[in-house]
Amino acid sequence: MRCGLIAVVGGGLAIGCVEPATPRAVVGREVRIAVDSATTLAGTLTMPVRAAASCAPAVLLLSGSGLQDREGARADVPGYRPWRDVRDALIARGVAVLQLDDRGFGGSTGAFAGATTADFARDAGTALRWLREVPGIDAWRLAVVGHSEGAVEALLVAQADRQLAALVLLGAPSRPGREIARSQRQELVGRDLARWPARERRAVLAAAEAVAESLAVRDPWLRQWFALDPRDVARGVRVPVLLLHGETDRQVPPRHADELADVLRRSGAPVVAVRHLPQTNHLLLADRDGDPQGYGRLPDRRVRREALEALVGFLVTQLSETLPPAKGRASREKPASLRENSC
Repeated sequence: MRCGLIAVVGGGLAIGCVEPATPRAVVGREVRIAVDSATTLAGTLTMPVRAAASCAPAVLLLSGSGLQDREGARADVPGYRPWRDVRDALIARGVAVLQLDDRGFGGSTGAFAGATTADFARDAGTALRWLREVPGIDAWRLAVVGHSEGAVEALLVAQADRQLAALVLLGAPSRPGREIARSQRQELVGRDLARWPARERRAVLAAAEAVAESLAVRDPWLRQWFALDPRDVARGVRVPVLLLHGETDRQVPPRHADELADVLRRSGAPVVAVRHLPQTNHLLLADRDGDPQGYGRLPDRRVRREALEALVGFLVTQLSETLPPAKGRASREKPASLRENSC
């Protein structure tokens, strides 16, 4: 078992541990979740065997922008399977995990093109409602882990679903996509002196801005991403939240985690923890530089141990506690539709 310090909370030390999962410790099964007549999400629900006889807490994993399968794989970073790493760490601590292919990708049906962040959040909400009905899953101990755009989707889900037990936001943006894209372009152009001399930068950035705005007029996803402000969404969230952010993240700078945490605290989230991970990039990989163009050259494609320890420790703590509803949260009395669940 590997253990490490997560945070100093209320004068005490929070310690998280990660145990390697073994094939005999889990039971995974293929699932199909109908969202609407055109969209069915395919995925895997992995249950810890030792929790099969009782009520297991469960976590839904939400990937970031672009088409990704249930493992969170990226074509530009061979071997990168972040949800595999997260799943194994959670299963080892007795937490069930639901992973899904994005709509229109892998085994999932439906249209990815034209879908917006709000559409993906509705997919996630449907998956959570499905998960609450699964025998052996505790409907009151569910959490969502979201990465990048998936973190914004997780906030949208939590804004609508006050029965969630916790959120973990990985590399979460605190600003609208328009600001993030503009900042990324400025950073890219500013660091490549050979390709974009100083005298040409203003014109290059202006042209790129015009192209982006033109695309946003025609692309529903880009139009919403440019306008959606995560801070506005966070003001409606009333569940415990952990924000994990790499200090060398050059796609969404680390200050975004602190800004989002401040909004969550001011808005009444009962627990808000922030963890900055040294020498860690946007993908939560070990990376001193953080340049997205260098992701494919990184020698280690596994999510950093420190990130897994913090994530697992926070979720195990939140999912193991039975607390009265925080101010602004819905009643904890189980709806009649859920009382038939064997848990």
